[in-house]
Amino acid sequence: MAFYAATYVYGDAEVQAEHRPAHREYLGAKYEEGVLVASGPFVTGDAPGALLIFKADSQQEVADILAQDPMTLGGAVLETTLREWNPVFGNLGA
Repeated sequence: MAFYAATYVYGDAEVQAEHRPAHREYLGAKYEEGVLVASGPFVTGDAPGALLIFKADSQQEVADILAQDPMTLGGAVLETTLREWNPVFGNLGA
């Protein structure tokens, strides 16, 4: 298992609001499964977005999860980045 950090850049606020309930339900299920470690929106910056941390067997597994996120499917996510991440400090159950 490895850790992966994903970022979203969001578009239109109304589109986000429309898909937020399903997005949170979807990510809540991934958290309960133990795949999503943490997530949340950025509070500053030029563009609205979010950080999502996953623990998974492969980057492709996470890419598939992100592709099925209701925010992505609904067009609220304009850009996604995904990289393997090596946490040095923290209590992430590594």
